[in-house]
Amino acid sequence: MFRWIRIAAIGVVLAAFIAVGAAVALILVANARWVVVAIPPWLGWLVSAPAYEVWLPALIGGWVAAVIAVAGLLVWSLYYVYRRRQYESLIAKLERELTGLRNLPLTRPAPLEDLPEEGDGAVAAAPPARDGAEA
Repeated sequence: MFRWIRIAAIGVVLAAFIAVGAAVALILVANARWVVVAIPPWLGWLVSAPAYEVWLPALIGGWVAAVIAVAGLLVWSLYYVYRRRQYESLIAKLERELTGLRNLPLTRPAPLEDLPEEGDGAVAAAPPARDGAEA
């Protein structure tokens, strides 16, 4: 089911890109002329002339490219955070598993049914070994 949702989402995104591209192309073809862009007074220190003539399709295309770039950056950052959280979750899970494996003899000792019911008589009859002494 998730694969189907992902395929549908990719199809919707591609269709939206095609629709936006067609709309922008039609707008640019219909408005292929030069327009005067007035510079606001608070930006006077940045540019020398108070007004510029700009080709309208280039102006619209620049705004569309800026919007697409910002949207792409936003989507990428959301995906980056999502993947980072997945990696951190995996690392935490592996660390918990490693801690469990390190403490295995203390947390889960051998069950009693693995031990023999009666001890070995030969071992019980042997004298206890002393440190440094040979038996």
